[in-house]
Amino acid sequence: MLLRRQVSEERDEHIDMTPMVDVVFQLMTFMLFSMQLTGGEKVDIPPARHGVGVDESSATFLTLLKPAGPGAEPRVLIGNDGKGAPASLDQVRKAVADGVREGRRKVVLQADGAVPHGEVLKLAATVTEMEGVTLHIGVQEPER
Repeated sequence: MLLRRQVSEERDEHIDMTPMVDVVFQLMTFMLFSMQLTGGEKVDIPPARHGVGVDESSATFLTLLKPAGPGAEPRVLIGNDGKGAPASLDQVRKAVADGVREGRRKVVLQADGAVPHGEVLKLAATVTEMEGVTLHIGVQEPER
């Protein structure tokens, strides 16, 4: 029960927001300093609509298909038709070396859109280990 004296007095009740503001600023500072700020390499890639095609007879084609299931590795096929048995990285090296001996110094790498970028880079690194090989990325012609 409140006495008359207490009812007439104005209450000074408020929520102190200072600790919450301090915690928010600490979290923002932590995220700012822990974020990896890398701009990456600046790459000048021409648009596909102005690209020049590669003659099929002067290139070795590698096709990287999407993984068959979750956790599976993407399949690498040697050839432009998208058919054939999956090849290992050693078989890819051998096919590219055979192509270089036959005068096909260009390698066209085609990858399904569902293939992780890291897998494409791994295959590209395997191909570019060889001397005198030019790597080309296969693109689909835009529909008109």
